[in-house]
Amino acid sequence: MRKWFLVIGLFMALSSLSACSSEPSLKLVDAKVDIVKDKNLLGSIGITEGERKGEELIPTALYYEFTMENTSNKTVGTREVDRGIRLKIEPKEKLKSVSEDIIGFNIYHPEDYYESGVGFGQSFVSVLRSDQKGAYTLYYELGVSEENVQVPLLVPSQEKLDILEKYSFNAFLVVTAENHEIARFDLDKFTP
Repeated sequence: MRKWFLVIGLFMALSSLSACSSEPSLKLVDAKVDIVKDKNLLGSIGITEGERKGEELIPTALYYEFTMENTSNKTVGTREVDRGIRLKIEPKEKLKSVSEDIIGFNIYHPEDYYESGVGFGQSFVSVLRSDQKGAYTLYYELGVSEENVQVPLLVPSQEKLDILEKYSFNAFLVVTAENHEIARFDLDKFTP
C-alpha cells in the first residue's frame, strides 16, 4: 500500500511540474525570403543635398517573412516597449561569410551598418495569445541602384544577389520575449 502512495505522489509531482512549465511553446509555421525593391515595404531615402535634393532613393533589401503560432495555453510577450516578442536572425558561418563578401559587412550585425547610408527594419506582433498566429518581417537593406554621396552603398549585381538569397536561410531565427530567448529555429529546414 505504501508503494502505491509513493507512485501516486511521484506521478502527481511530475504532472504538476510539467503543467507549471514557464516556457512558451512557439511554432514556426512559415518562412519566406526574397530580394525586394519596393517603397511600400521598405520606404525610401530622401536626398537632402545636391542637384537631386528632395528626390528619393528606393533601397533593395533582403526581405524575410515569418509566421509564428503560439501553441501553448499561455500568452507570450507583453505590450511593454522592448519587452514583447522580438525576432532576430543569427547567421551561421557560411551566410555571414557570403554577406561580408557580397555587401562588404555582416548585414545581420546592426553596428556594421554605420556610414553605409542604408539600414534594416522589422515589423512584428509583440503579443501572441494562446493558439494565435502572428506575422513578422525582418529586412536588411543591400544598397541603392544609383550613385549618391548620401548613400555610398550600391546594390550588388543580380548574380551576387542570387547567391546571397541562396544562402539566406543558413541561419537561426532567435525569438525573445521580455528580454529572454524563448525559441530558436534552424532556418536551413525552410530552404527556399
